[in-house]
Amino acid sequence: MAAVRKHLAMKLSVDYDRDGDVLYVAIGKPRPAEGEDRHGGVVYRYAMDDNAPCGVTIVGFRRNGWHEKLGDLAKVVADQLGAEIEQVEILVRESTAVG
Repeated sequence: MAAVRKHLAMKLSVDYDRDGDVLYVAIGKPRPAEGEDRHGGVVYRYAMDDNAPCGVTIVGFRRNGWHEKLGDLAKVVADQLGAEIEQVEILVRESTAVG
């Protein structure tokens, strides 16, 4: 299982739209997906073809205070996508320039 998780974590992409205050975390290539709203502006994304988790969108990344609790956010994202928490946190930190 650890090898699978590491392999998946390497395929993560993270983008932050500063103007919209939206953080996008995706695994693999972009796919048509549906979202499931969660607490704190978190939206779990599921691929429409096989219902597999394919991303997490965080609406209001700064407004909802996620920039101050990156460890918590990394756990939420990693758990949803089967990735390593540390890898998620590093990628989010780099994409959002949170010191």
